[in-house]
Amino acid sequence: MCVLSNRTSRVLSVIFWIVVAAAISDAGRVFAQDSGAADSVRTKTLWDMLQAGGPILLLLALLSIFTATLIIERFLYYRSVEGSAGQLLHKIKQGATLSDMLRATDDVPSVAGRVMRATIQAARDGYKPDEIEDLAQSAATKELISLEKHLPLLDSMVTMCPLIGLLGTTIGMIHSFSIVAALGMSDPTKLAGGISEALINTAAGLAVAIPALFAYNYFSGKKEAILMNMERSLTELLVLLKTPIPQ
Repeated sequence: MCVLSNRTSRVLSVIFWIVVAAAISDAGRVFAQDSGAADSVRTKTLWDMLQAGGPILLLLALLSIFTATLIIERFLYYRSVEGSAGQLLHKIKQGATLSDMLRATDDVPSVAGRVMRATIQAARDGYKPDEIEDLAQSAATKELISLEKHLPLLDSMVTMCPLIGLLGTTIGMIHSFSIVAALGMSDPTKLAGGISEALINTAAGLAVAIPALFAYNYFSGKKEAILMNMERSLTELLVLLKTPIPQ
């Protein structure tokens, strides 16, 4: 909950600065309309504004591709390793020997399947109950590392992309105000147009961060659900293996 709260506060902080920047942009548009600049603002296309975003916008475009790749990879991975630990445990219990129990885990790609297979294999190799439990925990830790792979990168995209967008917006606004400082307010459309173009970077940063935030929370929930189901079934399997079972 604390992690989610910190991430939420970061997003709210970004939104606050967007509102401030939008208010400045609106003020510039009103001033531009008083000077007859509305026609020039309407003539700017989306492509023109994207071009005005500069190298920061290009960087955000590359980060959006990277983020989309992470989301697709994690989605396919979790889909392949989810499985049903309860159904697998039921099949294992039907085995009369350790060899039968081991065969029940053949061709099971799920996290629970791999951990249970390693646990049964340790029992079949003659390890003591305490050693079997340690080996099972080691296999579970290995799977946990795979489950958490790329999630820190996805979390970084949630924080970094809005900040990069704000950086681009700040640079654009500095450029716009520097023009006003040099030429004065004889043409307010330069200020309003420059600010609106600069805000494209902030919008692009949020467009990357919002899906990344949703995906991160979704995958974190998936990870916890898989681990809970696996640990519940693994505990029951360890209890079962403490009783003498033929090889």
